[in-house]
Amino acid sequence: MIIDSFEAERIINAHQKRKTSIKVKLDLGLTKQIVYLKGDNIKIGDFTYTLKTIKKLEKAQAAFLLEKKPRKIAFFDECFYKLEPIKGTVPTIEIDGIRMHRTKHMTPLEDAERKIEYVKVRSSDIVLDICTGLGYTAIQAKKKNADITTIEKDPNVLEIAGFNPYSRELFDGIERGTIKLINENAADSVKKFDNDSFSVILHDPPRFSFAGELYSEEFYEELYRILKPRGRLLHYVGNPGSKYRGKDFVKGVQNRLNSVGFRTKKTPDGESVLGYK
Repeated sequence: MIIDSFEAERIINAHQKRKTSIKVKLDLGLTKQIVYLKGDNIKIGDFTYTLKTIKKLEKAQAAFLLEKKPRKIAFFDECFYKLEPIKGTVPTIEIDGIRMHRTKHMTPLEDAERKIEYVKVRSSDIVLDICTGLGYTAIQAKKKNADITTIEKDPNVLEIAGFNPYSRELFDGIERGTIKLINENAADSVKKFDNDSFSVILHDPPRFSFAGELYSEEFYEELYRILKPRGRLLHYVGNPGSKYRGKDFVKGVQNRLNSVGFRTKKTPDGESVLGYK
């Protein structure tokens, strides 16, 4: 089971009100369970913790595995990776303190649904999802009964996804063979696909400073090559212009896609580019 800092705060508030029990949401909102409060002891399932321990969870702004000693779902391996809970919705993943999903004005799940809608994924589509992350986009595409291949080079990202209850459909699909996962750098993987392999490409890379090669003209040439005639591309860019001294970064992506043959337009929110072959 997983508890997050928001539910830890609710337990502390219940203790302050001298309640003897409270129903909390575990597994980041997917399950509910009665927590018992007796003095400064807090009983959650098979485990009993001190109030001091629960206060530490509340301050951490994180998700924790409920074990004999709660374990934060975070670790360091060249970068710092963390499953970041968001109140009332699905979590995101943080790498070195940077959230890998949109969390302002929409939830990560709503963002994935919007991408699928923009590019109009259908059951007849063969979809390439570049940069799996927590799998939200691949999961939403699979709900359209499309054929999905997803690429994620970072095993640490997949490890964090393995803890996330909302990523279970991704791993279930991989286990059943309905989603194909490639654990490799996308810049290398795309070179191995045949011409005209996919009818839809969903490209949602990390910011440029993390993966500049995934914004290069050379990479876009490969995307054009492997996309079927009349195929569709959605390239999420975000709105990083302020970090580049006012540069229109989305326009730069659009220009490079145009240069390799795509016909392009911005999505209505202005943060992605749609490309057509």
